[in-house]
Parts: sequence; C-alpha cells; structure tokens
Amino acid sequence: MTDKKTKARAFDFHRSVRLHWVKHHIDERKKDDMLIFSCRDKDGNRTYIYDRTEFYVIVLEPLKKKDEYYFLTAYHLRGRDKFKIAKKYKRELNDLL
Repeated sequence: MTDKKTKARAFDFHRSVRLHWVKHHIDERKKDDMLIFSCRDKDGNRTYIYDRTEFYVIVLEPLKKKDEYYFLTAYHLRGRDKFKIAKKYKRELNDLL
C-alpha cells in the first residue's frame, strides 16, 4: 500500500511473512491447487503464479529469452482482491510467455 500524498510505502505484514514463499513457488515445489498463466496487461505481458489455497500471487515479466523472467512482485490477496485474479485468468494467453 502506498500513501498517495507522500508516495511512501506502508509496511505490509501479510506480504512480509510470505516472502520466503517466492522461491518455493517458482521452483514448482508445490503442485496442488496452483494456477500458472500469462496474460496481456496494460503494462505488457505478465506471467502469474497463483496459489489458490493460500491466495498468494507472484507476478513475473518475461524477458526476451522465453525461458527467463524478471520478478516484478508477490503478494497475498485479501478481501475482494481474491476475485481479481480470476478476471486476469479469463484473459489468459494460449502459451506461457
């Protein structure tokens, strides 16, 4: 969360306790209830790794080489945000980027 006036970021406890999950999910150690897809966003193509049981999403941007990615962000979905990932999934591209 960012303060719009000062542009300062607020500490997000839910996000911080899950930081170690990023490597676990990228290495595909968890197989059950995962949703991995790419879609075209307003800022370009993005690849999402979504853990349906933990409501945790990792956002990657593909580099020019197809097998490499740039890590953008990872966060825990709460409240209504849990349903926003379904809207992105509806715009899924046929292939992972």
